[in-house]
Amino acid sequence: MSWVALLTKRSPAPVTILAGPFRGARLILNPAHAKRKILGAYEHVLNAWLEAALKRVEVVWDVGANDGYFTYGCATATLRHGRRPSIIAFEPGLNDDPALSEQLTRPPRAWPEAYAGATFEFIAARVGAQDAGTTVTLDAALDARPALAGRPALVKVDVEGAEIEVLDGASRLLGEPAQWLVEVHGDHLLEPVIGRLRTANRAVEVHRLKPHWLFGPEARTIPTCWVTTRL
Repeated sequence: MSWVALLTKRSPAPVTILAGPFRGARLILNPAHAKRKILGAYEHVLNAWLEAALKRVEVVWDVGANDGYFTYGCATATLRHGRRPSIIAFEPGLNDDPALSEQLTRPPRAWPEAYAGATFEFIAARVGAQDAGTTVTLDAALDARPALAGRPALVKVDVEGAEIEVLDGASRLLGEPAQWLVEVHGDHLLEPVIGRLRTANRAVEVHRLKPHWLFGPEARTIPTCWVTTRL
């Protein structure tokens, strides 16, 4: 299949990320809606931070894994730096959407050599401030995996407005040697997110959307930015 045909394909297909911090990652995306991801230009304002952060990561907590772009991008980057990463991916829709479940969980089976050395765990739960029912806190998830405590980690949060709930359930993980990347959905949540991280004595940086030099601005329905811990 030619690149033009692939990039215009409107159904999930195996792809390889070509550029950016996640270059080389193999996963399943809908190419017609994922051109920026495939070309390494999606949320490009984070590329430099991710390149630097992933040099020292051994554990990834992916809160809001969705199609697995971050899950497998981080796994690939960490393997590239000679580490054997543990990836814990949370996506509450896994049990309700067989297509999403297949898309998110299939790559380690489809490309075992590409992900040799990485371990993946997929959790069909919401992450929030309390550990009850179908909701789990990050601290409870960490407590259930004591072997991961104290290891250099990256925590990515993309939960469409529930950022504060996730942070309120992560007081222990906020004190771990972990870098944080929080996608903030709405200007009203920016200061509360910054405040939670600063209360944990974490210096932060704010990354705002900027048009890509080639592809222009990304379409967003609400104001979006990212808060990261300072490396």
